[in-house]
Order: sequence, then structure tokens, then C-alpha cells
Amino acid sequence: MKMRVGINTGEIVVGNMGSAMRMNYTMMGDPVNLAARLEEAGKQYGVYILVSEDTLKCEITDDKGHVKRVFDMVEVRFIDTIAVMGKSEPVRVYELCAMKGGLTPGEKDLITLFDLGMNHYLNMAWDQAIAAFEKAAEIERVPDGKTTPSQVYTNRCRGCKENPPVAPGEIWDGVFRLTKK
Repeated sequence: MKMRVGINTGEIVVGNMGSAMRMNYTMMGDPVNLAARLEEAGKQYGVYILVSEDTLKCEITDDKGHVKRVFDMVEVRFIDTIAVMGKSEPVRVYELCAMKGGLTPGEKDLITLFDLGMNHYLNMAWDQAIAAFEKAAEIERVPDGKTTPSQVYTNRCRGCKENPPVAPGEIWDGVFRLTKK
């Protein structure tokens, strides 16, 4: 079964909301809103589980009393730094790929190539980024979907090559501003 999930962490309000006439058990707050936006953003990137950096930085205590960060327990691929509609603060987001140590050799190669492409992309080296993303596209995790992160970035780099995100000499923040909810 395939479904999209957005995962975020933060302080929220949970419980019965409404009036005596009409009441629902729900949750509210900015972290809930961002998780919903991440679920939708996953579709734009062609990934199924998109996780915020806030979640990956969380610390948990295991059953032996050891404190671990979520980052240390899972394998992820950096996807983008995004600003969702209605928010100006950017968020780094990642595709959740596997539990720690669970990547296949092909997935390891994909992440290496994709990270190389991202490095070129963030440095506005469009041709090198396109070359890396095109190679990564050949070994994407879900190649039969409508799109993949590698295809998204190949197209984005081509667009940036024609219309650079900043003028020559200016510093680019690399933030992609989502225009859909």
C-alpha cells in the first residue's frame, strides 16, 4: 500500500474541540499545519514520507536509558529547504528511507549522487547539478511514479539556468517557496 505521510514535531493542542452541539476530537497548531503541508509537498517531490528536521533532531530515551537523536536511528535523504505557504521561516525536509543500516547498495549510491547534485544546485553550478541528478534519476527509489526528486531538480536546474534565482554576485539562500497548500 502506498500513501503519503508528512511528519513534524512540536507543541500542539489535542482534544475535543467545538461546542456541545458540534464537537470533534482533533489537533491544532503550527506543527500540525506543517505536517499536513509536508504530506502534500511529498507529492510534488515524488516521495512518500517527508520529515522535518525538527523531528530528526528530537531526542528520545530507549528502553536501556540511552538518549538518542532520531537522526541517529534512521536513514534519510535531504530533499530541500522549503518555506510553506503562510510561513516565512524555512524548514529543511528529508525523505525517510529506512531504519539505520537498512539501505540497499543502490539506495546508498542514489543518496550519494543526489547529495552531489544538491551540492552543485546550492552552489548554482547548474550543469554539474543536472548531470548528477540525471544519473540519480536512473536509480531512483520509486521510478514508476509520476515524478522523482531527481526529475524535480533536473527541471528546476534547467529553469534556474535560464532564470537565475539571484543576480550575479548575490548570495542565494537555496530556499524553495511552495505555492500550493
